[in-house]
Amino acid sequence: MAITISKKQSSVKPTSLYDLGLGKLKIGFDDADTYESSDSSGSTASDEDVLSAYIDEMYTRYQPEEIEFDEQTQDELSDSVAAWLRPSYDQAIANRTAQTQAYRAETDADAIARGMGASTYVTDVKERQNSAEASDIASLESDYGATLAKYVTEGLETQNEQKLETASYNAEQRKNAYDMAYAAAVQLFAYYKKSGGGSSGKSTKKVASTTSENCAEFLNQLTKAERAEVYAGSTTAGKQYRAEILASVGYSGYLQLQSRYPSTP
Repeated sequence: MAITISKKQSSVKPTSLYDLGLGKLKIGFDDADTYESSDSSGSTASDEDVLSAYIDEMYTRYQPEEIEFDEQTQDELSDSVAAWLRPSYDQAIANRTAQTQAYRAETDADAIARGMGASTYVTDVKERQNSAEASDIASLESDYGATLAKYVTEGLETQNEQKLETASYNAEQRKNAYDMAYAAAVQLFAYYKKSGGGSSGKSTKKVASTTSENCAEFLNQLTKAERAEVYAGSTTAGKQYRAEILASVGYSGYLQLQSRYPSTP
């Protein structure tokens, strides 16, 4: 049978509503599908298999979105460092070359003023200037290579640390998700056993079922105390409503409704 939910009219006394203090609702039944829970000795699923299946199902629900670590190769990291390090050394080399050119120009002007022209002395001075420039540039290139290697090494070490931290974080998230999945699966398994799951005898019970929307609307209009009676109450009414919700949305849907419409502050 299907459940229909509507605001109770003051002149109507609901016949299918037990005394739960739910006077603001009316639950009516019409002919529809019934939910049949049956477990017989022909069932091949063991308790371990059922619990494992619940854990897998719940883990799919709680599975975290893991952080992806964008790891760079040594060459990629070297190119990245060089992109901001190399320009400063190129500028220093250009300044050193300009210094030599200025010095050579001064030497030529001085030689001409002294009437020395392109003497052996002037040529020797220029060669020494070129040698000094080459030495200074070689020193700059060596320093650049050492600095680049230092930064790349430090970058690789930092990257490895970040990679380990990311892996540790993802592992912790997976563990937390599994813990939540296991806790939810245990509840599902308890309901499964309570409904006769895994028993050797055959138990068949007909319970009214309805849509998930009706179940949600029903719980939405209850107080938290009334929901507590539905979720955990031992009264006939509480058991009936609980069975109807389970028949309608299943154990997983039942837990989702409990989360959406809590019975505690």
